[in-house]
Amino acid sequence: MDLEIGPWKTNEYWVSHYQFQPEVMGQLQLPEKVEFHDSTLRDGEQAPGIVFSPKQKVEIAKMLDAAGFQYIEAGFPPVSKADREAISEITGLGLNAKITCLSRARAEDIQMAADCGVWGAILEVPGSQARLKYQFGWSEDDVIKKTVSACAMAREKGLAAIPFIMDSSRAELPFLIRLINAVERESGAEKVALVDTSGCATPRGWYYMVNEVRKNIDLPIEVHCHDDFGMGVANSLAGIEAGATSVSAVMCGLGQRAGNAPMEEIIWSVQALYNMPTGINFPKLYEVALKVQELSGWSWPPNKAVIGRNLFTWEAGIPTAALRKNPHTVEPFQPEVFGRTHDIILGKKAGKANVEFKLEELGLRASDEQADKLLEQVKTESVRLGRALTNDEFKKIHHDTTNP
Repeated sequence: MDLEIGPWKTNEYWVSHYQFQPEVMGQLQLPEKVEFHDSTLRDGEQAPGIVFSPKQKVEIAKMLDAAGFQYIEAGFPPVSKADREAISEITGLGLNAKITCLSRARAEDIQMAADCGVWGAILEVPGSQARLKYQFGWSEDDVIKKTVSACAMAREKGLAAIPFIMDSSRAELPFLIRLINAVERESGAEKVALVDTSGCATPRGWYYMVNEVRKNIDLPIEVHCHDDFGMGVANSLAGIEAGATSVSAVMCGLGQRAGNAPMEEIIWSVQALYNMPTGINFPKLYEVALKVQELSGWSWPPNKAVIGRNLFTWEAGIPTAALRKNPHTVEPFQPEVFGRTHDIILGKKAGKANVEFKLEELGLRASDEQADKLLEQVKTESVRLGRALTNDEFKKIHHDTTNP
């Protein structure tokens, strides 16, 4: 088997071939394509202390659209007048993305959504016993009646209706199917969103539920997963494997509690790990991630998956030497995917390859013997300073070494 030929390897990435084996692919219900519904402006902003101004919301929406998102959830109109103004401004931009907003199953919420000019209303209804019994005090029949009525009302006002079934991961499966079947028969919903609101499912459990629902309904399924057990991305992908055709998530995983599934991780996984074209511009996706981090005021670890600032930074000498021979040896994907470059650090753990990289980067020359001396000086100085060297510090060492 030639592992350099297959959907697992391109110029941009080289991932595991095992997920592409017929024995694996034959167990999945992958859709022909997946669309992405960004909820940064609504569910992301629900993170404690986060406030995006209308101007900032418009800026983020424009960037999401430029990156190629198919859907953008612009907010929750009842929150404030400023939110309604922001949503209305976003809907008036003429973006390619379809603009949605969250609504409760209430006439006043649906009217606000229509007044804001959105394409669709995401109609939030409870699904689990915990929500029905202890939060809303509704019976299962109440939920069905209210959901059908809300969807029909949204349709009457020219909106696409998307039932958003909170806490689907803790709902009774027969009830979920009965609810969605009623919506299908009576209200003309666009699709249905299954939601792991508490982030408490495993990928196998979530796959089972989504797959069982899919087999018993005709509506397209969207999945929306939270990250309380760190499984938001895995569960989103499990949902896709079970046949979901769209994913709702948040840039950088911003959100309440442990946050939402990070959208950038899901999208890149779909593209590279499943070889499914996403239509997303990845350098622009990276720009959106940086903007969300900037405007939220929150910080993420430098080694965060997909967008961490240190993702393509190397100091240890052995992997740096391998990187110099072929980047695929030590990286599953290349920085150019996101419009980035490698950053080679000169510190205590550096090897000769680090020095060679840095010489080329800075346009400096040194003989092989001088490179060995430079490495020795770099290590000594790094230990003395307790950190890696700056480019200026290396230039000085280079000058002193090559001009004795």
